[in-house]
Amino acid sequence: SCLCGSAPCLLCGCCPSAKNSTVSRLLFTFFLFLGTLVSIIMIIPGVEKELHKLPGFCEGSGSVLGVQTHVDCGSFLGHKAVYRMGFAMAAFFFLFAAIMVCVRSSKDPRAAVQNGFWFFKFLVLVGITVGAFYIPDGAFTSVWFYFGVVGSFLFILIQLVLLIDFAHSWSQLWLRNADESNAKGWYAALCIVTFIFYATSIAAIALLYVYYTKPEGCTEGKVLISINLILCLIVSAVSILPKIQDAQPHSGLLQASLITLYTIYVTWSALANVPSKQ
Repeated sequence: SCLCGSAPCLLCGCCPSAKNSTVSRLLFTFFLFLGTLVSIIMIIPGVEKELHKLPGFCEGSGSVLGVQTHVDCGSFLGHKAVYRMGFAMAAFFFLFAAIMVCVRSSKDPRAAVQNGFWFFKFLVLVGITVGAFYIPDGAFTSVWFYFGVVGSFLFILIQLVLLIDFAHSWSQLWLRNADESNAKGWYAALCIVTFIFYATSIAAIALLYVYYTKPEGCTEGKVLISINLILCLIVSAVSILPKIQDAQPHSGLLQASLITLYTIYVTWSALANVPSKQ
């Protein structure tokens, strides 16, 4: 009943009470985490190589339990598999987004679909995932690649907005505490955190130049790191301009340092996924 309905199971009786909507968010987040974990496993270097060693699994390896196999391991692991897993998760969440259109409260009859039937939802996700792996290669991989580019671009923008808002609330809270308590410890804590963010970013930039560039060559990597470094310096300088301070008194280097650190992380992520290992 705890999987197929909204009623909590006996094992959850010791947990604190929560609204159906809160539990639904947590379980949908678990589904998203599960799909992401599977995608990470599929893209781990060496996993596909190990899969080829399994007798009778890959195409041309014989048969499994007397059944002739025609499985292409390339469609099960690597970027193609990640695209299919992403397609399955996107289809799953868009399906429930369409079902929940115009639902305003938990009293709506369709809200029961949102807040319950988790076992069947899991089966639906598994079914869509299995079906996605039967999609022929053709133009699917290249077309879905562009969906991924646009989606990841929007995701990064939304993440940046949320990070800026988080850092702004953080800075505002500590400055308010410093003004109300008349204690300089809050200012010191703000300076220390900002220094840690910038120090980590500088160390990360140095490591990027050491491990992802060469004295001769790697021009694209050098340009990418340098442009992002310059943009981070510009953002840091702009954040302390008098006009910016007048318009937004609580703005400062904490927000800029956090965005700088995030930008360096995204830069590392891009460089780490370059197809050429050299």
